[in-house]
Amino acid sequence: MDPFFSPALPTTRAVFGMAEAEVAQRTIWRATAELFRAADAVLRDAVLHPEVYVDERYLRGDVTEFAVRAAVADLAVRLNLAGSTVRDYAHVAATLRERLPTLWAWFREGEVSPQNARAAAELTVELPAECWAAFDEQLLGPARTLAPARFRVRARALREKLHTIPLAERKAAAALQRRVWSEPDRDGMGWLHAYLPNETIALVTTKVDAQAFDLFREEDESRTMAQLRADVLSDVLLGGTTGRPRIALALTVPVLALLGHGDELPKLEGVGPIDLDTARRLAADAPSFTRLLTDPVSGSVLQLDPNQYRTTAALKRWFSTRHATCDHPGCGRPVANCDLDHITAWADGGKTTIQNLAPLCRLHHGLKHQTRWQVDRPPGAELSVWASPTGHVRESDPPPF
Repeated sequence: MDPFFSPALPTTRAVFGMAEAEVAQRTIWRATAELFRAADAVLRDAVLHPEVYVDERYLRGDVTEFAVRAAVADLAVRLNLAGSTVRDYAHVAATLRERLPTLWAWFREGEVSPQNARAAAELTVELPAECWAAFDEQLLGPARTLAPARFRVRARALREKLHTIPLAERKAAAALQRRVWSEPDRDGMGWLHAYLPNETIALVTTKVDAQAFDLFREEDESRTMAQLRADVLSDVLLGGTTGRPRIALALTVPVLALLGHGDELPKLEGVGPIDLDTARRLAADAPSFTRLLTDPVSGSVLQLDPNQYRTTAALKRWFSTRHATCDHPGCGRPVANCDLDHITAWADGGKTTIQNLAPLCRLHHGLKHQTRWQVDRPPGAELSVWASPTGHVRESDPPPF
């Protein structure tokens, strides 16, 4: 053995360790490309053979869309992913395969990172077909050599250079998609996101920075600039420290906790557990309360007529605090945007009881009734059991809180 490459030398170990990391990385990239390809293949085959996913009684009209939805849900449950993630995987593969075939081939060989491949696919959205070949050719080198952040900047600039539609026209169309969304995080905190025109973002940022800096220069100010920016934005949106709008929030506060007994945390709808002091402050500002009578031991809703088909708003509120999301495995749709569905159909003798009801979003409600997806809840069980069209069986996810 060459003494310069002896495993006893730290330099040798460093070189071999880096080589192992490179091999592992390219293996992961190839496997990711194969995952994307397989998802795309499954969904394309669902279009060609909807009978695999949809009962013969419903093989008409928009059957292909229901077949694709059923296939997406099947893959999502098997892979423990959200349905939107499965669609995203398939979309990236289909877009690269059809529009950027050279980059797609190098991605499948493990020479392009999933981040760069995904960014390239996203940037072909609304890119005219006559630009695809040039975009594919000029993007390949940067896709193989640049880190994701730098690649995205380069790819975005190339897209602007090649695009044949004026920027003002494209911006007007994109502005229709402006929106704001939130994302709960750990330790009682979360993120607020906004998709806005660049000049609006610049103006908002400048205003927040200016007000934060004015406060920062005060002699008795102890907050950092980052903290001040967050506080200024909150005060602007909520109207300052006084005169804040009275907003209705769904808050579940255990009575024993309010009395100083027990350790169960209050729950805020759409967020989850919050600390007791925050719950007291929210409750103090609440304009009204919704009373829901529950069993003090089991927590089940009392005074519910099992022979009544329609469910009550109070019952739905109870599901939103106990179950939080749609009953289908992996679905994160809030109960507030779901239907309360009878597991055993009302027409088949099913009762309107907690044990026979489950919150289902419109997508999975439709899959249950119009595809080969099946759901059951064994006697005494707390979780439903779902069976996919291809035979995969999975329990509903347990309540998160």
